[in-house]
Parts: sequence; C-alpha cells; structure tokens
Amino acid sequence: MNNDSLTIKELLDKRFPMLSEDVKTIISEEASLAKVDKGQLMTRMGNNLRNIVLIADGSVKVYREGEDGEIFLYYLEAGDACAMSLICATKHETSEVMIVASEDSQVILLPAAIMEKLMKNHKNWYQFVVETYRTRFEELLNTFDSVVFKKLDERLIAYLQGQAEKTGSPVLQITHQQIADDLHSTREVISRLLKSMEQKNILAINRNSLVLKTDIGLK
Repeated sequence: MNNDSLTIKELLDKRFPMLSEDVKTIISEEASLAKVDKGQLMTRMGNNLRNIVLIADGSVKVYREGEDGEIFLYYLEAGDACAMSLICATKHETSEVMIVASEDSQVILLPAAIMEKLMKNHKNWYQFVVETYRTRFEELLNTFDSVVFKKLDERLIAYLQGQAEKTGSPVLQITHQQIADDLHSTREVISRLLKSMEQKNILAINRNSLVLKTDIGLK
C-alpha cells in the first residue's frame, strides 16, 4: 500500500507500534498529517515550535547552526520523534536546531497541549518520550566523539557506511558539497579524500553520486 494513502492511525500502527492503542487513538484524533518535499526547510534556530513532530515516512536531517555554517547532528527516520519539538513545544521555547527533509517525507504534527495531557495520563507515552530523549542524547554523544576524536577520513568512512545502511543501497545520490556540509568540511578536502578512496578501489565517483564497491571499513 502506498503510504500516501494511509490515515494517521494506520501510519501510527505501522511506524509507532510501541505506542499503546489509547495513545495512538488520541494522536490520530488530534494530530494533522503534513507532506514535506526533499530539501524543504522545516524549521531553523529561533523559530517557534507549536507541534510535536513524529516522522511517519521518509527522513529528515537535524543540524546545529552557527556563525561558520551548520553542523550535521543526526537523522530522524520513520518511527522517530523530534526530541527538540518535544521540549520546545511544551515549554513554549524556540528551536535550537535546523531541520531539513532529506527525502520526500510525511510528518505527524501533534499540538503541544495534547502532549501535556498524554504525559500526565499515559505512562506509555511518557516512556516513549524518555526513550526518545535517550536515543537522541546518545546520537549527540556519537557526533561529539566523531568530531573530537576521529580524523576526517575516519568520519567520512563512517558517514558513507551510514548513508549506505540508511538507503539499503551502495549507490549514494549525494554530492561532494553535501558531504562537506554534513561533516563541516570543505568540498575540496572531501573531493581529495574521495579520490583517494577511488584509487584504492573502494568506491567509484560519478556525477552527483558515489558507488561503494566494497564493505568499507577501517583497516
């Protein structure tokens, strides 16, 4: 079945099986469904967040913005909740991150007022929120460790592995500039590293795509 034809309740059943039937029923009655195009900016630092964001289909990228550009933090995929929206919407604070759709996606938007009721009356939702915070915190620690402790070539290998696992394909539809932006580097540096990997027969460089030839790893 095409996910575009599914109702909110059906998407919740498919993507959020950990939620109780009571919680899914309340969300399906109170939330709205929105389509987001690839590359669309969903929010950025300083914007107001009035809804809890649940990823029903597709994926989005979360960045931290700074004076020198953006730093890629992590992906949110189908079945994930945006931890920043959980915090900011309920506390009426502005966003501390930028979120961009990495592919055509569907998101479930739950008003903050409903979140407060769920937290008070449904332990299952409370557990889901706590698990969301824990998962995002671990991803932030992984990002911090990568930036501080790993060399750029190691980060690039880990990044390409993650992209291949996420898409389920060795063909990565991505440009050198996009990789550079995500790794907070420059296109020239990334291009040199990719060229070196191509010379080692690890991957092939095509226009706007890379093809991984082996299970790349640190030797």
